[in-house]
Amino acid sequence: TTSTGLDECLRTLRGHELWTSRDAWKKAAPPFTRRGVGMAAVFNGMGYGRGLPDNAIAKIELADDGRFVIYSGVPDMGQGNASTFVQIAGEMLCQDQTRLEVVQPDTALSHPSGSASAGRTTYTYGKALIQACELMTSKLVRRAALMLMIDEPGGFTLVPGAVRHLPTGKEVALSLMAAMLPRDDRVCVSEYLMPVSQEVPPTGKDFALGFPHLIFPYAAHLVRIEIDCLTGLTRVCDYLAVTDGGRVLNPLNFHQQIGGGVAQGLGFALMEGFGTHSARVLTKDLSTYLIPTSLDLPDTVSLAVETLEHSGPFGMKGVGEIGMTGPLPAVASALSDALGAHIDR
Repeated sequence: TTSTGLDECLRTLRGHELWTSRDAWKKAAPPFTRRGVGMAAVFNGMGYGRGLPDNAIAKIELADDGRFVIYSGVPDMGQGNASTFVQIAGEMLCQDQTRLEVVQPDTALSHPSGSASAGRTTYTYGKALIQACELMTSKLVRRAALMLMIDEPGGFTLVPGAVRHLPTGKEVALSLMAAMLPRDDRVCVSEYLMPVSQEVPPTGKDFALGFPHLIFPYAAHLVRIEIDCLTGLTRVCDYLAVTDGGRVLNPLNFHQQIGGGVAQGLGFALMEGFGTHSARVLTKDLSTYLIPTSLDLPDTVSLAVETLEHSGPFGMKGVGEIGMTGPLPAVASALSDALGAHIDR
């Protein structure tokens, strides 16, 4: 019942050169080499789902020097949500990045916002942050009206470093407001609870946590592989990932997340194997449990299909996991295409 862009993902893949040229590419395989092309259409539940409140609490403060400080309890391990939070606050408060700071994940200063998992952090905290910025804007407009002796809050707007009254052109510097207002009056807090499915089918009632989900990112993946018939070596030549993650707020973060997910998925499909024998672990370290390096991976072509998820911040959905979902079935399909047999190990 929420935004669904899988159809457009498949149409985009169908029109891409890596798909339309597949037959000619396979026929051009060098001696003792077989080539295969596989694809997969995938989806991934976003957020915790039913049974666990998916909540985030955002706090924003007008600091003493007139900058805004965003306090977040969400860890950023490299996925880039901190920079996206700056974008969101900058858009809402009409400030450039030099006037914004993110503090995270300091549990003494920020409020709990759940785990950095399930593709949820930008969605849930982003919604809470938008609401906190709206509260801050409303508060600053009214305080500025008092300071400028203007008897109604209409006609005010935030501009970089100030609150301006457009009809008169008068403005108050944010640093001056920060100096005059007590700290408690310079802090706004808001929270957001992700919605869950209200229609639980019989197959979902036996699960205590997570099922069914309500919001899903979707993707269509294509992979082209070569198999050396003499050694059995499988090489990934090309990879295409077309993803519906709602509206893209930060294109660089979006495509890097997809590329990282594809790398993990290809490792899962072709290299990683946790071996045991008689309850003893055989793959004890990274010399026996192999993960792909940059030399094992192609450049992933990542394309975005932008739907509008009305419940999300500015229409976005999370893409933290959807990139990992497609490589295994796509590679399995490509192996079958190349060898004419189903390979499962």
